Amino acid sequence: MVQKGHKKKEGGKDLGKLIHDHDAKLKGSAIWNILKQSMFAIIVGILALCLFNYMDTRVPEGVTEVWSARILDTSLRTMGKVILYLNNFGVHGGVCRFTRKGVDMMLTTLITGSPFGLGADPELKIYDTVFDGVGVRVYEPVNLKSNKRPALVYYHGGGWSWLSVDVYDGATRALAKRVGMVVVSVSYRQSPEHPHPIPFEDCLTATKYVVNNAKSLHVDPSRVAISGDSAGGHLSAAVAMAMKKEIKISVPIYPCLQLFDLQTPSYIENKDYIPGMLTDVSMLTYWLNYGNISYNYIDDILANRHTSQKLKESLYAKYVSPDWYMKEHIRTPSLRNMKKETNFGKTELSNQIQETILNPDFSPLMVPDVKFKDLPLTYVLTAGYDVLRDDGLIYYQRLKKAGAKVQLAHYSEGFHGMIFFFDGPMPFQVGIRAMNDLVEFLKKNL
Repeated sequence: MVQKGHKKKEGGKDLGKLIHDHDAKLKGSAIWNILKQSMFAIIVGILALCLFNYMDTRVPEGVTEVWSARILDTSLRTMGKVILYLNNFGVHGGVCRFTRKGVDMMLTTLITGSPFGLGADPELKIYDTVFDGVGVRVYEPVNLKSNKRPALVYYHGGGWSWLSVDVYDGATRALAKRVGMVVVSVSYRQSPEHPHPIPFEDCLTATKYVVNNAKSLHVDPSRVAISGDSAGGHLSAAVAMAMKKEIKISVPIYPCLQLFDLQTPSYIENKDYIPGMLTDVSMLTYWLNYGNISYNYIDDILANRHTSQKLKESLYAKYVSPDWYMKEHIRTPSLRNMKKETNFGKTELSNQIQETILNPDFSPLMVPDVKFKDLPLTYVLTAGYDVLRDDGLIYYQRLKKAGAKVQLAHYSEGFHGMIFFFDGPMPFQVGIRAMNDLVEFLKKNL
């Protein structure tokens, strides 16, 4: 009895202990769950804060689509970091077939909402072909029955190294339909594999083909316009100089026009706005790819040490001097009356690259004013928050003084690349306005 009682007592103790241990485990599990949830919330909070800080880019004053600008900038900056990483492993400038395709798909998605673009369009006949060895994509409005249709030859941007006719498909379609004209989008060969003058020569060849074969293309040879943005704006200015008498209208859109001075007010005050689109450094890498110039000179060129004192005191310096700045478009008061120092520079480097940077086909601003006098009607489009703003404004000022027919379309709140975003999932009001104005100009003048 005693033993049985003892066992019963021990058994009772075991049951109580089990219940106690179970309650303790439940409490411990609950505490652990609370700790895990708290840790997860903290981690998510930290990641969210990091993401917010990463996306906290400087957005131009006047741009109301702040989060669209941040998404755009974050996407492009992230891709840019990947590309720079590849450069460290011997991929020149990070440029290769894989990275080009990646950038194309990302931008196409941001512009159209799909990485595969817009698909067929019942209003347009769209086809890829070759003009004298140069790849082109042609857009013909199906309801444009005239045998003498106006035409626009378009040179895409991307620093002569990136992007393609695919990325520009939305814009070139819109121009063809809204203006009522044939659009020829040129798929020129790109640097660094094909440096200057190859992209320029491809664009020149394709444009001459359109003019010389106007009859078979059912195009009016007296109504041919050319256009392009950024590097394409540069190509538009260079082709306009080479085909003055054969082109009716030239439309350089925020063009890059010189590698003589990278310390203009726009380079200084705009390099931190939507940097994923363009900065002083990224623009310089594009110039280096295009000019087949070593990346070892990045710091020297950014600081204008790539031009000797002799060159800084030459006539070439006057072509881009502060005398041409449009002070009303410079936001920073201290930059409105810049004085350019001339007593510095690396003579050896200057002598090595000056033949390239002074070539008008490479730097369309490096010519005397008289060369601009008989250019076709020119519509210069510039953006206030773009490092290339002053290149375009100097070009406008010099054409105007030379007596050329020129019109300026300046968007004070505009940023580099804005012309893309007139429609789609991320439209910007400034992009819509710029596209509408361009369409109206072409309808009126072409």
